[in-house]
Amino acid sequence: MIARITYAFREMWASFRRNLTLTAAAILTSAIALLLVGTTLLIQRAFDNLLVQWRGDVEMIVFVRSDATPEQITLIGDTIKSAPTIIDVEKLQYLDKVQTYEEAKRIFAGDPVTLSLLTPENIPSQYKVVPLTDDPALVRSLSEQYRSLPGVEDVALAEDEFQVISTLSRFVRTVTLVMSLVL
Repeated sequence: MIARITYAFREMWASFRRNLTLTAAAILTSAIALLLVGTTLLIQRAFDNLLVQWRGDVEMIVFVRSDATPEQITLIGDTIKSAPTIIDVEKLQYLDKVQTYEEAKRIFAGDPVTLSLLTPENIPSQYKVVPLTDDPALVRSLSEQYRSLPGVEDVALAEDEFQVISTLSRFVRTVTLVMSLVL
């Protein structure tokens, strides 16, 4: 039994020495293929990490300026709650600066440069809005209405974020497929 294993390894080693360039090419091709698989998995995980803030059917995030007064924050919340037939008021969530910073630490865990620029003092608080309607035009018109409120820094829509992420994801899949076919 040991003699057979020794014979197999001896012949394999002799074959490697005779075909050195072919051996190097096979090892290099395998390494590149593994690198492609690993990179694709890491990029997919990064895309999943970008979607953390949109969990729980959140379709819109209203970012409140970091220097907004408590009255402005209350006005924004009351304005959002004033449309109970369009907005799910029970799922409306207000994240203060500390909660927003904790969420940012999860989102930017792999980007220490961006994370170092954020502090609980300079990060905007936010309202996470879950609409009851599936009409994107209505949600977009609400976002424009909220954007004009005093104390609102920006309004982000899930639809826009998903479009960017799906475009990037398609690009990565295409590049990976082309590289795999080349190999």
